Amino acid sequence: MTSGYDIVIEKKTKAEFEVKATKTGENPQKCPVCSDQRKPGNQNKPCFSYNAQTGLGKCQNCDASFYRKNENHKSYVRPVWENKTDLPESIVDFFMKRNIGQDVLREMKITSTDRGSICFNYFREGQLINTKYRTLDKRFAMHTGAELILYNLDGISGQKEIFITEGECDALVMIQAGFKNTCSVPAGANPKNNNLQYMDSCWEAFKDAERVYIMTDTDLPGNQLADELARRIGSERCFRVKSEYKDVNDALNAGVKINKEWVDKNSTFYPLVGVYQADSFWTDLIGIRRHGFPKGWRPRGEFGKKVAIHPGYQTVITGVPGHGKSEHLDQLLLELGIDYNLRGAYFSPENFPTQIHIIKIIEKLTGMNFWELSEFQINETKEWIDDHIFWVYPDDGFGLTNILEHVRKAITRYGINWYVIDPWNKIDHQFNGSETAYISKCLDEMDNFNKKNNVHGFLVAHPTKMQKNEDGSYVVPNLYSISGSAHFFNKAALGWTVYKTGQGTTDVHIQKVKFKYWGEVGVLNYIWDHINGRYYTVNPDRKNWLIKDLTPIGQLPYKDSDEIPF
Repeated sequence: MTSGYDIVIEKKTKAEFEVKATKTGENPQKCPVCSDQRKPGNQNKPCFSYNAQTGLGKCQNCDASFYRKNENHKSYVRPVWENKTDLPESIVDFFMKRNIGQDVLREMKITSTDRGSICFNYFREGQLINTKYRTLDKRFAMHTGAELILYNLDGISGQKEIFITEGECDALVMIQAGFKNTCSVPAGANPKNNNLQYMDSCWEAFKDAERVYIMTDTDLPGNQLADELARRIGSERCFRVKSEYKDVNDALNAGVKINKEWVDKNSTFYPLVGVYQADSFWTDLIGIRRHGFPKGWRPRGEFGKKVAIHPGYQTVITGVPGHGKSEHLDQLLLELGIDYNLRGAYFSPENFPTQIHIIKIIEKLTGMNFWELSEFQINETKEWIDDHIFWVYPDDGFGLTNILEHVRKAITRYGINWYVIDPWNKIDHQFNGSETAYISKCLDEMDNFNKKNNVHGFLVAHPTKMQKNEDGSYVVPNLYSISGSAHFFNKAALGWTVYKTGQGTTDVHIQKVKFKYWGEVGVLNYIWDHINGRYYTVNPDRKNWLIKDLTPIGQLPYKDSDEIPF
């Protein structure tokens, strides 16, 4: 296959070329820039190497760096559509045992591989985007390198009512029953990672939806998946469909007639914010009984031994100006983003201009000083940053409510898991009367927002009640030192102070941990690496954090579509 790319040649020109990419790894070939100008005998030497997986390439002769033309979109592989409607008897029997007839199999273009695996084909606007392969003994794989989207995306686009199931067979049951506006998630429920990457390119299908029925399994992973779907779509228009059966296919096999009456009978509104019944908490309660308390997100190193961060809560961070509050927080969030595949958004006027903030992020990701990196190495970080970090700067004002509304948009479109307000004093504060009452109201607004949207909020606030020691150094501030109110301590779930103790040395004072199973208070000692802006406790870390296998959720690695492991 061939693809178009922009090619940047050491600050000189930018042009579009066709480069060959026939396999997922390295693709050595002639350089489209310099090969034709080389001496006879050297013109056909493969001096250029292009990596189809990273979308990056480099010429060893002219030192040109190559990257994708459209850097805002990932490059995906699409399976080849072969309309083989004659299914083996074994596959027809497989569906018949689940009371799924051949008519719906033909309608949904179910096909099979030569090895007898079922092919659930994923279309968008009539074009085949992905295929899930399933053996009769329940092994799964998605097409290597293909984009993850919802199953039957075309069937739900623009609909006023939408039904979502956890698997393709459940979707087929609903479609067979007349609910053509049913889709399925591609990767099932994953209790360790329900970040719903597939919603990034599918969220517009829900723009016109007034009622969304979530029909995932009724076990703990299914309920967690349902909660995340409702968070992304907006719980105010979602209904949870639960019955005595694990899923809709089990209900059909038990003789239940799947129709609108059955759906309505088993549907309930998602819980109203602030109004709950015991049933709203019961599954999680039993989950705690069986599996223990939620683990949360543990930062790396000594910090992770002290504190776990949980969605739905708020952290307040303070420290003397210039002591590294933002730098330390950036490192923590990058580590969590890599280790847990989390996304987040910054409202951070403290880091204006944003280009400078991105430079700091690049240094922490690569482990190298920005000015010692080549443009090729810098470009390698862009895809990860684009996919995991967003900046929120509303054009119509920096009021708290407006900022949170834009964070909510980022939740809907990108499924972000955290946000940062840095610093508190850069918000457009407008209040009459008591500053303490105003701060209390703002912190309550953030806390309610976090719980409703299941995100973690980080608030950075400068202290003003500054005291000095006899030697002229500042006394270590705490959350009570922040201007305006003791509520910064009282209403935080977590809180710490970043305090520079000397040239290149910093202490982090963990001052509040809401629940004992999250961790404990204490002091951590760090050394700051001026090369890359990272904090470390024992030895400097100069490794590139992005060099690791980041196989997308739901995808099982295999080489090519004709090398499926079954």
